Amino acid sequence: MQETRIDVTALNPIYLEMGAAVQDCQRIELYISFIVTLLIDLSDGDLSEEAFRGSMESLGAQTMGRLMEEIKLKVGFTDESVHALRKALKARNFLIHRFYNERSDLLLTNEGREKALREIRAKRATLITASAMLDPVMKDLIRLKGIDMDQFRAELEQRFET
Repeated sequence: MQETRIDVTALNPIYLEMGAAVQDCQRIELYISFIVTLLIDLSDGDLSEEAFRGSMESLGAQTMGRLMEEIKLKVGFTDESVHALRKALKARNFLIHRFYNERSDLLLTNEGREKALREIRAKRATLITASAMLDPVMKDLIRLKGIDMDQFRAELEQRFET
């Protein structure tokens, strides 16, 4: 089987930024799933580990738009926060579903690649804003649940290292 080769010299900055954007999108989706699961756990009593994982798995299979609707029902976000989430959803959908189709012509020249890179970075800034808005909500719920963040972080790091 022949190995696929990609000439990354000129496109490497685009690929790196898009890879980071995908990670930003997944972080938001994970945060929302975790927040909603923690809210279910806190309101319905302790979920078993199996039920907690089941909720995370079920929510993880939903679209980001559906997750946002779910979190709006469970968390009293301000209009500004809801707007930030909607902007993040639009940025995510553009980057994941349309960027390469609609901006492929920009990738042919240095000037075009710079323009594309600026656009990706602007969309990422929108994603990072939404993530930063979710972060304190998640941390408050983790604290309410009684989860030790240092222990949680150590367990997570150990999983990645093994």
